[in-house]
Amino acid sequence: MNTMMVVLGAIVLFLGFNSLQSHAQVAVDKNNSGSVWQRTITTENHDDGLVARSISSNLALGKASFASSTDDITNRPARMAFDGNTGTRWSSAYSNEQWIYVDLGSVQPITSVVLQWDIAYALMFQIQTSNDETTWNTVYYNYNGNGGTNTIPLLTSTRYVKMYAWQRATQWGYSLFEMEVWGSATNPPSGPINVLDYLRSISGRQTVIGMHNREPNSSPAVQTNAVYSITNRWPGLWSGDFLFTADDVNHRWTMINEALNQWRSGSIINIMLHVVPPTQSEPGNWNGGVVSRLSDAQWHELITDGGTLNRAWKVRLDNYAQYLQYLKDRGVQVLFRPFHEMNQGVFWWAGRPGSSGTAALFRLTRDYLVNTKGLTNLIWVWNMQDLDLNWSVYNPGNNYWDIFSLDVYNGDGFTTQKYNTAMSVANGKPIAIGECSTLPTSYQLASQQNWVFVMSWAELTFSSNTNAQIQALYSASNVITKDELPKFY
Repeated sequence: MNTMMVVLGAIVLFLGFNSLQSHAQVAVDKNNSGSVWQRTITTENHDDGLVARSISSNLALGKASFASSTDDITNRPARMAFDGNTGTRWSSAYSNEQWIYVDLGSVQPITSVVLQWDIAYALMFQIQTSNDETTWNTVYYNYNGNGGTNTIPLLTSTRYVKMYAWQRATQWGYSLFEMEVWGSATNPPSGPINVLDYLRSISGRQTVIGMHNREPNSSPAVQTNAVYSITNRWPGLWSGDFLFTADDVNHRWTMINEALNQWRSGSIINIMLHVVPPTQSEPGNWNGGVVSRLSDAQWHELITDGGTLNRAWKVRLDNYAQYLQYLKDRGVQVLFRPFHEMNQGVFWWAGRPGSSGTAALFRLTRDYLVNTKGLTNLIWVWNMQDLDLNWSVYNPGNNYWDIFSLDVYNGDGFTTQKYNTAMSVANGKPIAIGECSTLPTSYQLASQQNWVFVMSWAELTFSSNTNAQIQALYSASNVITKDELPKFY
């Protein structure tokens, strides 16, 4: 490990002393890829015996990022400027006005921004900050850029940091190997935190372990309890489902009350929607119900506002909304995954690519539940299966979902190709393993560290993994169980 020592001016903190002489040094540690990952600032007072230490970190590392454009969405997306690897880069389209920004997850005190340019750099650019992603304040500007590495001292607090450029130096666009945002690492929040903000904050570092509890809804914690009996640890995420049979429909309130109890005990809540089509009434069946097919004419009627099936689906959503409103009224945030495996053609809602396909039903459902029913407690999860890698054709639109999740079942496991494709499709948003039978190892999660949660599927957890494998994952330092979660609000 290489270490470079840089002397900084001291920051003097008045701690009730009349005089404080300080000395500050910064150690910049690099990992094997040559990327800077942490600065340690040590402030010492040799006269009074006071020693105060604080950590300065690259707060942008692995965080959600967004850009005006990219010239190659697969190889040079926005996230490449925040991956800690100077062997990768973000590259914009070949035009003057472009931007890239990062979401730090919460308001953080920052001390500098570092831009590491490729040969395609900006002659004129600004650094802007925002706390709401709408109003931007210019805190630095440069009308005579010269590329290379720009270290820009700043003393401010912000959540979003943007590089906004309007004059290119070359015939290409703009290209950044890395955009770093340095600041004093804050302690974990002492008060409650939003679930989505928390998941964003752990991306690149740790993964929440979760468990789905499948039917019956009369016993909505069977698998969660079973994994505790093996590991003596509770999963960090509990999952349930509205389901469709008569017994399960009759016990939906049992499932919802379990969700409330799990939330109050500290779990993250995930709820799914395996239901029959609006051509049928509830309750229904798996075969001929959940597993069925609408005709193209029926599909068009479903996604067209005012159509008979469209109205029937909204009546169905009114029913689901009462349960979700009950949770909202009690402060429960819900990871809501309404359309399971959107590329899996066996389900009535799935297997229809394109803007007017399954994505249209996702948009319709979100618009109705959020805009009409006011369910602002839902965190929307877009879910695909690893049948292929052509997931973008099912994207409902980046403004319609918060987390991309992948179900891993096709036999070749947690491949780098799947991980990289998920990162590309998510374009800076959190990614997760929505379902799996065989669990990943902690080593696999360490090499694919942006998965924010992994949820195993109910009874398959125990038939596809040994007790020793389950115990090893639940006890791994990069895996988060319920006892390690913060308090949510």
